[in-house]
Amino acid sequence: MKDELLGQARNLGFSLLGIADPGLFERYPRIRKPAESDKYLQHPHEIWPDCRSVVVLGLHCREEVLDAIVRMDNLWGTFYWEILCHREYRLRDWFRQQGCEAKITNDVSVKRAAVLAGLGHIGRNSLVAHPKYGSNLRFGLLLTDAEMAFDEPNDPLESAPCGDCRRCEDVCPGGAISDYRVDFSRCIIPAAEGRFSNDEQKIREARRIQQRGEVVEVECNLCQKTCPLNEAG
Repeated sequence: MKDELLGQARNLGFSLLGIADPGLFERYPRIRKPAESDKYLQHPHEIWPDCRSVVVLGLHCREEVLDAIVRMDNLWGTFYWEILCHREYRLRDWFRQQGCEAKITNDVSVKRAAVLAGLGHIGRNSLVAHPKYGSNLRFGLLLTDAEMAFDEPNDPLESAPCGDCRRCEDVCPGGAISDYRVDFSRCIIPAAEGRFSNDEQKIREARRIQQRGEVVEVECNLCQKTCPLNEAG
């Protein structure tokens, strides 16, 4: 089934696919989302005890529309997330046609899943860095009761090959990046939405830095645009 799944993922336009062992998630510390919240992301078996495989899907993003947000009276959505979600549902339906169940979830850390599926390591900007595509990726995942061979996992506690490079730290307008972590209270993107901050001056500055139009907004993402790991992709 895994070879057929790979073919389906390619036909749908996914750049990457990896299979993670759902049992591996329980070996590592839980992840909060967002960082300031007291709520934690779940392990796959907590969501669905019958899950046998975690399917991680990666979509390579063109930098010029990396995080374009369309804002209209009846529409709000990020360009690549809309594409990703649509294709996830089509792949979920394919599993059901094979006689298996599959569930789409946002309650499992997609970055943790991508690393455990062997699709990269966590970079200094806290995003998953892939050898070919760098961190210009958006990930989605499905839980399924289909049994498939797992891909060789990477260790979520090991960092990407950033070495002494600190471009993302240096360029961050809010000074949010430090030691492979992001302080969301200082990140420009949530600040521009008025989240995690009541500082009106900080919010206004964040909105100034982001490229805003009447219909389309392009988020900051300087930590990705300056990363040398993205140059090859």
